[in-house]
Amino acid sequence: MARRQSTPAQEDTQNPSTTMARAPEGFRRLGSVTAACWFALQPGNILRGKLLGLYERDDKRNKVTGKSEFFQVELTEATFGRFGKGEKAVDQEAEAGLVVNLNCNTKTEILKDLIGDINNGAEYEIYVICHKKIDLDNGNTMWDMETFANMTKAPKAVKAAEPDFSGDGADESDSQDAD
Repeated sequence: MARRQSTPAQEDTQNPSTTMARAPEGFRRLGSVTAACWFALQPGNILRGKLLGLYERDDKRNKVTGKSEFFQVELTEATFGRFGKGEKAVDQEAEAGLVVNLNCNTKTEILKDLIGDINNGAEYEIYVICHKKIDLDNGNTMWDMETFANMTKAPKAVKAAEPDFSGDGADESDSQDAD
């Protein structure tokens, strides 16, 4: 049986090689554009909130894969966020309750370890402190940050797989010896 499409695809008349599909009503689009802003990298800025997930986006700066990863966090406390894009972006207060993006980098990638639990129903509150920009040996720079996590809801128990053998566990060689 053919798989039924839940919503009709719309063909892009300007670019016929692209087919656009609509999500059913009630679904939320995921991606970096769904957040209010990005966590502002500035000394002393603190991000505190519920870790929602890990996502991937196109990134022209990544010469190897053309992609980069980021986390989305629902703020439980206000922080400074970077609103807008490029030269027009401004750092301003992001209120509690907003969803912000946090780049996945060498200082935050440890949060990836929590995603499996989140996919099983766990919830984590994270706390990220941005210290200062540091120079690396290769001429690049990096923001020095500390990352903390607190599990606020345990993951659902995963049902153990059933054994792939039948029997009561008794050694079958004992019953053969009785014959």
